Amino acid sequence: MNVLEARRARHLIIRLDRGEELPAALVRALDEVEARAGWIEGAGSLEQAEIALFDQASRAYAKTRVLEGPCDVAALSGSIAVQQGETSLRLSATLARESGVGLQLAAGELVWARVYGLELRVTVFDDLPLARTFDERTGLMQLTAQSTTLPAIANEPPRMAPPAPAAEPHRAALPAPTAEPPRAMPPAPAAEPHRAGPAAPAAEPPRAMPPASAPEPHRAGPAASAMEPAAMPLPQRPVRRRQEEEAYPEVGDSVTHFHFGECTVISSDGERIRLRQERDGRVREVSLTMLRVEPPTVDPATGRKQFRLTRKN
Repeated sequence: MNVLEARRARHLIIRLDRGEELPAALVRALDEVEARAGWIEGAGSLEQAEIALFDQASRAYAKTRVLEGPCDVAALSGSIAVQQGETSLRLSATLARESGVGLQLAAGELVWARVYGLELRVTVFDDLPLARTFDERTGLMQLTAQSTTLPAIANEPPRMAPPAPAAEPHRAALPAPTAEPPRAMPPAPAAEPHRAGPAAPAAEPPRAMPPASAPEPHRAGPAASAMEPAAMPLPQRPVRRRQEEEAYPEVGDSVTHFHFGECTVISSDGERIRLRQERDGRVREVSLTMLRVEPPTVDPATGRKQFRLTRKN
């Protein structure tokens, strides 16, 4: 079992007119709106159709069956994904038509059809890049999605492991065996304070005095207070510079889209932008998450920024 989740979706209503062919006409419409992952539902009527069934024994599709003459689309569903860099559709249909013996039903994968009138509802998943890959177990082309979040999560527990086995309690237990002062007691009755004096401070103060006196000068000392404010701004300045260097198309900028050509940005919300094509004035809406935004150039004559938008895959 494989479960994929999409949290940002668009809904498209597409009408195919008489004479248009499936799947070519639908692929062109989806490419225009940057729909490369989604689900399709529809109903309507066809002038002619070809369907095929998958044979599990031979792991291949049987010979296509041609339905001549008009037929109604009782049900149509399918998926949108990317296969070898191109938009790929998989459509399944249930078709009904009149025959010499009455109403006849035919169902299977819709390989080709000529439309009489067809209405479709397409749900586009903008945050779920779907790909169609070959499944060795079944011989079918199945939907898959690549994810880069799991390896990062898997690496986090080893980072948290070192604090758990805190070896410091064992180090702190060492001062407990400092019951060696009883050994320092015999020098006390000795009337040689000058000889025992240097030996006692040499053994005891190095263990107890430095840890007690060391944190106090660092907390109150002027050197520590001078280092803390100097250390905080240093890691923050490079981050702000990187954010300022990132540039995205804004209203009034010029954009060269890989499919729409030369355009002008008329609105932007940070994730989606609306473009007006220079050649015919049509307005297009595209998602920046599906595009690669190349560094801009500046037109010396007008001072406008010029961006180039290409596909990520």
